[in-house]
Amino acid sequence: MWVFGYGSLIWKVDFPYEEKRIGYIQGFSRRFWQGSTDHRGVPGRPGRVVTLVENPEGRVWGVAYKLPTGREQEVKSYLDHREKGGYRVITATFHPRPPSTPLPDRTLLYIGSQDNPDYLGPAPLEEIANQIVGATGPSGENTEYLFQLADAVRTFLPEDADTHLFSLETLVKERVQAGRGQPPLQAHCHQIVNST
Repeated sequence: MWVFGYGSLIWKVDFPYEEKRIGYIQGFSRRFWQGSTDHRGVPGRPGRVVTLVENPEGRVWGVAYKLPTGREQEVKSYLDHREKGGYRVITATFHPRPPSTPLPDRTLLYIGSQDNPDYLGPAPLEEIANQIVGATGPSGENTEYLFQLADAVRTFLPEDADTHLFSLETLVKERVQAGRGQPPLQAHCHQIVNST
């Protein structure tokens, strides 16, 4: 049994596996359209994490993991729990790099579809960036998720020119830098009061 990772499963591999292969699936694009109230946000203030959306021309690079022989169901149960926030399992054909034979069997992947309660859907990149900057959940800051994913894709999957991911990374870094450069609100208010 193989599982394809295109988000945190690329960089947060906290489960056993026998083998991993870099490659892609076709017919999808990666988008920050899935809400996260269990990892990178909280109810009422969800973070944004990736899901896949159908795109006939799309290609998503990621990593496929062969689950340990004899422990497939145990590891899959763990992944089902980890990916419980609105994700369901589908199968797709995985194309490894470099091409190999035999190809992995049909590969499982977790997708947050439009009919799940945490699905946020499309929005302007600026709005998505603002939401990511302001979200934190039990697994940490939403910015960390974005930056870890962008770094992993850049490092392990240089073929992937994911403009959605890298444009969002740029916008969020700009907002984080701008936030660090501003004086604290209390000091700013004190300056305004004293200047009048």
